[in-house]
Amino acid sequence: MTFTKRKSASKDAADKPKKLRVVSVRLTEEEYQQVVENCRKAGRKLSDFWRRALLNAKITALATPEDMAILRQIGSMSNNLNQLATVANATKDFKLVSWEVQTRSKELKTLYNNLSNDWKHN
Repeated sequence: MTFTKRKSASKDAADKPKKLRVVSVRLTEEEYQQVVENCRKAGRKLSDFWRRALLNAKITALATPEDMAILRQIGSMSNNLNQLATVANATKDFKLVSWEVQTRSKELKTLYNNLSNDWKHN
């Protein structure tokens, strides 16, 4: 019986950091087929494609704490406007609440303008 010597890892392979963490994701069949097609077009293995996509992705925060505070204010002001509309409809006296609605509208526009650009046109 003859034994063949195993090939040793190349010097470059020994210097590379070990990939120890596994990240999984669930996809629909259509999503998976689209990813496989993108890998084929890129000429990359699936793992290499995902690694590059994850590391090079542009990250956008959902909302800054300042934006969240402004959005809470807008929500409460919207509730106030709904209450004013209810009063106006119940009393049929729209002039009575007109001034208050105009004031709230100006305040809402100011708050909207204070939001970061990520929230304005999405």
